[in-house]
Amino acid sequence: MDGALTTRHVGLDLGGTYVKWVVVESAPQGRRTVASGKMVTSTDGGPSGVVDQLAELGRAAASKVGAVASVGVGVPGLHDPATGRTRFLPNIPGDWAGVPVVERIRAAVGVPTVLINDARAFALAELRLGAGRGARSLVGITLGTGVGGGVVIDGQVYFGHDGTAGEIGHQTILPDGPLCGCGNQGCLEALCRASAISAACGCASVEEAVARAREGDERARAGLAQVGRYLGIGVSNAVVLLTPDIVVIGGGTAGAGDLLLDPIRVELRKRIHVTNVDQVRVVLTELGPWAGAIGAAIHGADSVQNIAV
Repeated sequence: MDGALTTRHVGLDLGGTYVKWVVVESAPQGRRTVASGKMVTSTDGGPSGVVDQLAELGRAAASKVGAVASVGVGVPGLHDPATGRTRFLPNIPGDWAGVPVVERIRAAVGVPTVLINDARAFALAELRLGAGRGARSLVGITLGTGVGGGVVIDGQVYFGHDGTAGEIGHQTILPDGPLCGCGNQGCLEALCRASAISAACGCASVEEAVARAREGDERARAGLAQVGRYLGIGVSNAVVLLTPDIVVIGGGTAGAGDLLLDPIRVELRKRIHVTNVDQVRVVLTELGPWAGAIGAAIHGADSVQNIAV
């Protein structure tokens, strides 16, 4: 490879349990991951301590591969793209309003730094390097502690005017349903987040629910079928609105596989009558738990290239 045309980009994916990092190499032949790792998220020092950890991981990742051109940081919540500050991270302890994440990481690593919502990063990664390769339109959904989403239109992630476009998890499914962390009632997230799945299945965790369902436990199977139905309604809404080529589902709960995919597909056929459902693929992630970090790195690379242009 021609070194002058090859650049490397750090991606950081901040989660409630782990911070994952990757280095993505961008070359004329394409992009590939050349290094990766993870560390338990250190929340004892509050938001400032978490940002210190992100900065240190960014420096460490860069030192493993030599010079890097950018850092992209995926955050599980809302941020201000113009200032690089977080607004609201519901699953990371502390007050994240106005935390200058970009400023501090840029100072520590010494390269351009950008933020992206972690679910939007997931969608971007699956589009460029994962299950959505070649697609022009894509809906990405991440299932875990919450329900995140990202939308791709004409080959580009659509961020909206403030970076919040694609919040699939905060569409209303049941008008008078359970309270969601966003303040609304009956959001898809409130019905399909990990804690809701565990409760519906009478289990301590999603992993236990999936294991019991596969063993034939009726309550676990019924609970997952109900969650799959709600997801199917949410996906149907997105398909009617966007008619994407592909819907990619990831996150920890995606390990349920066909226990969720089958009821989602049933709902699509039941509810969609204005477009050909056979032309919309609903699949699982190809990049797995690394998609968020990979997408953050790609977002950083894209941002640097846009500046150069």
